[in-house]
Amino acid sequence: MRNQVCGLLLAAVCGASPGASATLFEGARLITDARRPPIENSAFLMDGGRIVKVGKKGELKAPPGTMRVDLTAKTVIPALVDSHIHIGYQKGLSYSAESYTRENLIDQLNRYAYCGVAAVLSLGTDPGDMPLEIRADQRAGRLGGAWFLLAGRGLAAPNAGPNNPALKPSAYGVTTEEEARRDVREQIAHQVAFIKIWVDDRNGTVQKLSPVLYRAAIDEAHKHGTRAIAHVYYLDDAKDLVRAGIDGFAHLVRDKEVDDEFIALLKQHGVYVMPNLGLAENATHAEPPAWLDDPLYRAVTPAAVVDRLRASYAKRSPEALARARKTYAIMQHNLAKLNAAGVRIGFGADSGAAPDYFHGYNDHRELQLMVAAGMTPAQALTAATVTSAAFLRLTDRGAIAPGKSADFIILDANPLDNIANTEKISKVYLRGQEINRIVFP
Repeated sequence: MRNQVCGLLLAAVCGASPGASATLFEGARLITDARRPPIENSAFLMDGGRIVKVGKKGELKAPPGTMRVDLTAKTVIPALVDSHIHIGYQKGLSYSAESYTRENLIDQLNRYAYCGVAAVLSLGTDPGDMPLEIRADQRAGRLGGAWFLLAGRGLAAPNAGPNNPALKPSAYGVTTEEEARRDVREQIAHQVAFIKIWVDDRNGTVQKLSPVLYRAAIDEAHKHGTRAIAHVYYLDDAKDLVRAGIDGFAHLVRDKEVDDEFIALLKQHGVYVMPNLGLAENATHAEPPAWLDDPLYRAVTPAAVVDRLRASYAKRSPEALARARKTYAIMQHNLAKLNAAGVRIGFGADSGAAPDYFHGYNDHRELQLMVAAGMTPAQALTAATVTSAAFLRLTDRGAIAPGKSADFIILDANPLDNIANTEKISKVYLRGQEINRIVFP
């Protein structure tokens, strides 16, 4: 494969380096937290995989023997946190359950690391013990890459979970309250980060999970101290899910404009909303978009995947394009309205949910689409760092501050000027270790 990234995911290559010597980075514009003004001509000290001190160049003192790195003219931001992916199902041109292997998951976690993504949540399509073993190996320091969180197997009405046929068997098909509660307990026993539920009839083609069943699932999750995230499409369902205690939405409402009642419910209950714009936006194009030639995209996406996706645009009917554009306009409007109202906006690219919607680069494109929908660059970065890390309870990620994991991206340009500058990556550090960003032929 032309674009294999980082080779195998070994701690020595893409993971943390315990006992690494202290390093002082000096001279960069430092965005410690996008809610606050950057520190110009900054200095920050990293030691043992952690940020130790943050301040101004010339004022911050470092111990003898500290390595110094000059970052003059660079901008540093916290590494991104993606709270919605579906990992492991595409390998080359194959998109199937057979591709869901240890090797493939590790490879894709490496691609996220290459793109400056510190952590990912795979949302409800991870059956069996293998992903749990990867998580355990990572926690033990045997594997690196993006920090891997998962929701195990999600819940839906029978055959009404993920839209893609390859993903459908990964979800439980629930028909009774007893089944819903039992399945939730089974996943909680695996220490999943969340319970995922699907509430969607796929335009009337499948049965929708009933309120009785999703209320039972949410209640059971909360009884055991675990939160629940819902895939949702319709405004009426979204309102009832908030009243039922849902903690987050994996998508925007897409059937109509959100109203004041819904906004008030979201704010009252502190519900986290992921826009997930990229997959829907991609469906609006009648011709190949310019980002197919983006160097970062080409670096982490197999060439055959790029070629197949490029050819697909010519096959789209005018009717399909019109539907996609109508839906996407609703999504843009709803995101702008929620953001203006101060709703808790999070971050997720939904990568891997469909064939050829590949991993890593989509996070940067998602940021650009959020800004195009009305968010400022600082607001989009906040969603993808501080807010998403807090929602995932990754208390040591999402910002550059003393005590935090040393997860950051060194950029050649300022993303507060142009959010597309997050793609201009010079170096990535995760857990204090510089990521090997060689793209192998």
